[in-house]
Amino acid sequence: MKHLRLQTDPDTRLRLSGIDPVLLDCLQSLHEITDQRDAPGIRDRLFPNPTTTDNENNRDWQRLITPDLQHLFAAAADTVAGDLARVTADPRHKHHFQITFPADHHAAWMSAVNQARLILAELFTINEADMTKTDFDLDQPKDLAVFRIHILGYLLELLVGHTDNEPPA
Repeated sequence: MKHLRLQTDPDTRLRLSGIDPVLLDCLQSLHEITDQRDAPGIRDRLFPNPTTTDNENNRDWQRLITPDLQHLFAAAADTVAGDLARVTADPRHKHHFQITFPADHHAAWMSAVNQARLILAELFTINEADMTKTDFDLDQPKDLAVFRIHILGYLLELLVGHTDNEPPA
């Protein structure tokens, strides 16, 4: 992923370029992964109670706040899926791809990528020891999930870094 770049175009669109086939595969699986956000266990990971001791506050949170969060998470994943439909070849790097999308989709990208990482971790019961592995058998679903979490983590770092480098509005 040495060619991966996120840049703001002059027309205030973002261009993610230098996408290698491995990252493209991870990106193309995002919507399938995020569609599992309501599976048992995953919902608790994405929408946890705010306290461990106040059941009334937790009920209110789940009733009042969680539905809006669910809507925002689903909308973010749908936005990214729409952007991914516009993947093109990267003219600067052979066998690489690029995506140009509106700058106001930036937060949706961060949300969808982070959702996917959390969902993969929950689906495959990934723990800290799994995350320290450096040798992966990508034919094993859990190893593939850990690998994808790392790849998507790199992309998330790039997205967050781009936010930090943006001048204030």
